[in-house]
Amino acid sequence: MISKYLLFVSSTKSQIIIFILLNICGLVFFFLPYSIFSNMLDLQFSYNEDIVLKFLNEMGPDGRSIYVFSSLLLDTLYPILYTSLILGAYVKLFKNSQVILILPLIAFSFDILENIQITMLNLNFPDINDTKVYLSSMATSAKWIAILVAFLVLIYGIVKKKKKQIS
Repeated sequence: MISKYLLFVSSTKSQIIIFILLNICGLVFFFLPYSIFSNMLDLQFSYNEDIVLKFLNEMGPDGRSIYVFSSLLLDTLYPILYTSLILGAYVKLFKNSQVILILPLIAFSFDILENIQITMLNLNFPDINDTKVYLSSMATSAKWIAILVAFLVLIYGIVKKKKKQIS
């Protein structure tokens, strides 16, 4: 089952479709009302209680409601798409290494954990504390580190493949 999924997401047609869907999803985030995009905690590397209060206040109650909905729906779809895109590329670039596939899955896991934490912050607003913010911020930071590592490995694979084609 997993090998069929990997074969599917590594096809050129699937990669193009996933890339297009990923960009559409990103545009939907960009056009969310109530200044949600500019105040998304997901886009920060780390944050503290003051930043959370400032961002969630700027959105207002309607913005926070939409943010919760987008975190649970759109921001679950988004990591599925980018994980599938990276996994597909890894399958093509690293045919002999299955272990490397864990990198995008780690990023995906931290992203989902982050979504849950941010949703909890939104639902408990304004009753948030340092511990809740710390856990959320750590999940966000871990997600960005995992995405960076996965992206660097992707670049390494592309460079390695290009060098092989040249020689």
